[in-house]
Amino acid sequence: MIKGIGIDICDIKRLEKVIKNNRAFLKRVYSPAEIMYCSGKKRPGIHYAGRFAVKEAFIKALSTDKSIPLNAIEVKNDVHGKPSLVITPRIRAALKKKNAVRLEVSISHTHTSAAAVCIISG
Repeated sequence: MIKGIGIDICDIKRLEKVIKNNRAFLKRVYSPAEIMYCSGKKRPGIHYAGRFAVKEAFIKALSTDKSIPLNAIEVKNDVHGKPSLVITPRIRAALKKKNAVRLEVSISHTHTSAAAVCIISG
């Protein structure tokens, strides 16, 4: 049973501009592991935008708990490239409030936008 669904889209150029003009933004929004991952890519902005969209989609899917800071929501990829969220105690507690046991995310992008969906189910 679906307990929550969220979707978000992020303009890559806009995010790249924010990052260029405000380096503190990276630490406020991304975990150290995400910064290392994205910064190592040929076009970091695409990867930052995808992760930003996942974070926003997750918050929308939760709908009941907006107190989790964005940098505490960490996106990682498995060996095949499939994205997922790192389930920290804070995220586990938020999922427990919704009686949820599964969390799925997906990211897609074009040259100009990144989009993500998050589905919480129980």
